[in-house]
Amino acid sequence: MTPEINTTESLLKATEARGISNVVVASRGGKTALKIAEALGKKVHVISITEFSYSDDVKKKMKKLKMAPIENADLVIQDLREMNETLLMFGPGVKTALEVAAIAKQRGLVDGEFIAVSGGKKGIDTAMVLDTVHPEAELVTEPVKQLAIKQIIASPLIK
Repeated sequence: MTPEINTTESLLKATEARGISNVVVASRGGKTALKIAEALGKKVHVISITEFSYSDDVKKKMKKLKMAPIENADLVIQDLREMNETLLMFGPGVKTALEVAAIAKQRGLVDGEFIAVSGGKKGIDTAMVLDTVHPEAELVTEPVKQLAIKQIIASPLIK
């Protein structure tokens, strides 16, 4: 079984078990986000985020699946050098999942618990449950850091 299949099955289980209704996906061309939206069905709203633009064909498919495509997004964590480099110690998937989570939170697309997903050339390999309510928000001055990681569903670090 490929990591992508295992991760998609784990996403489905996590959304059902925790009652999560939003999944945020880092998807450069949109294909990964479309796969996730198709696998999760109508119970979950999929938000696809890219720093580029999606093709018209991909946007039509996303609209049909009632997805929220976010194009040409500013990568807020990448611009914070120390935070970017620290997160990269956990691998690019963790950094990217947190990047799209921060973008979704900044744009007001998520509230409460949600799942952030990312991957690479081998498919989806990182997924985590996050919360927009940080337990110590008053101590965290930068809004991009006011997310709480609740659970790591999948990561190349977990074997």
